[in-house]
Amino acid sequence: MQVILEPYALGIISALLAMLFFGVTNVIYKKMSESISVMDIMFTRMWVSLPVAYIFAIAASGSITFTIPVESLFPLILSMVIGIVIGDGMYFYSQERIGVARAFPIAMSYPLLVYLLAAIFLGEPVIPQRVLGAFIVVFGVITIARAEQDDTKNTNRWSSDDLRIGLVLAFLVLICWALSDVIFQAGLVGVGPAEANFYRILAASLMLVPIFLYSFKGNRMVPNKRAIIFALATGTVGLGLSLVTYSFAVKFVGATVTSLIVASAPMFTAPLSVFYLDEDVNKQVMLGTLLTIIGVLMVVFIV
Repeated sequence: MQVILEPYALGIISALLAMLFFGVTNVIYKKMSESISVMDIMFTRMWVSLPVAYIFAIAASGSITFTIPVESLFPLILSMVIGIVIGDGMYFYSQERIGVARAFPIAMSYPLLVYLLAAIFLGEPVIPQRVLGAFIVVFGVITIARAEQDDTKNTNRWSSDDLRIGLVLAFLVLICWALSDVIFQAGLVGVGPAEANFYRILAASLMLVPIFLYSFKGNRMVPNKRAIIFALATGTVGLGLSLVTYSFAVKFVGATVTSLIVASAPMFTAPLSVFYLDEDVNKQVMLGTLLTIIGVLMVVFIV
């Protein structure tokens, strides 16, 4: 019994840590949005997370040289490209247009799709309580998406076009993150989570090199020194540590449970966006966030 419980407990703890790392640094990145571009954030956090991933992989494998099965490389790399390179990139653009308090809860409903895909392709059991929880989460997301935008600060901050684009991007992020998680779980079969995480980040880092060089064409503003240092520090925690803990969570408790725990992050990001970013969160956003959290809890805690 002890052998069975230990990996599960490690997976839950890892998922909780990933949720905290991702949620808090997400709000911090939003605070930096005027000082550093979305692409610079992506480049910086990816490359600074690579040595962090390597250190964890060495610690887990017990060797400075480690390998994984060749057949696992494709799904692991594909999941990284879909989820982190494409999905996260769209998410940053989304939150610039509709704010963290709206973009984050919408994108964080992706566990619903993870559950569906896992049931179809990975044999995840369909439990009535989880289905009900899924509907509650969907209703919460719709409530957030349709939140009134008539307050003065939000009207001045985001145009109607920004709101529409931001909502579309947030829902596309939902799809990317769900596909990424399911593919990642499939690729983790027979592979250590720390080693898999390193190869994923290595592949994404290399892919971003030509994009980074191309971004210097035209009138490109280079972020100031303070913004770069800030991005390096938060990138270490926000991607370096969050991806390591997320990898262990998916390995030990699966993509569905992990994504659902991470999806509870709006309980932290919504109040943080009020006090730290001075965003106006109206009653509909608060209600939608609360419903999203309740639905997630129903899916996680099966009676």
